[in-house]
Amino acid sequence: MKQSVLRSLIILSLCLVWGFLLPCCAKKEKEGGLAPDFTLKTLDGKEITLSQLKGKVVLLDFWATWCGPCKKSIPHLIQLYKNYRESGFELVGMNIDKGDGEVVRRFVASMDIPYPVVTAPEDVVRSYRVTGIPATFLIDKEGKIRERMAGFNSAIARQLTTQVANLTSEKP
Repeated sequence: MKQSVLRSLIILSLCLVWGFLLPCCAKKEKEGGLAPDFTLKTLDGKEITLSQLKGKVVLLDFWATWCGPCKKSIPHLIQLYKNYRESGFELVGMNIDKGDGEVVRRFVASMDIPYPVVTAPEDVVRSYRVTGIPATFLIDKEGKIRERMAGFNSAIARQLTTQVANLTSEKP
């Protein structure tokens, strides 16, 4: 009896340590590295290639129509886009919904999203190591990932605004 309890505690401890260390390692590995390139079509049929946006600050927002925190983040992202797009800022909505794209089109129209939205294929989602949504990647003018944020709340909103302001004012 004591052995099984001890074994369970050891396994639980190892899982907790692994659970805390793994995200930190992944975050450090991705930040500062070049953002994985992609070429995708927007919902309105235009092509976006990440590497062609070099020279701009780019925010990639991985989201889904059924995600509550994603829905809460969109008004902030819209305002961020409107405030900084003239300063060399681009925002791309990376939708991960499965199935009919018409649901996404209606959602985008209902939220009046002005920035481009693409359907992110599984290989792009994997290349960014997205494990939960919303997942936001802030990419500098050189194409390097400068920040990765998971979730959305008022602190993340303030951090995004500050980071976008700082990065758009940096000289290349």
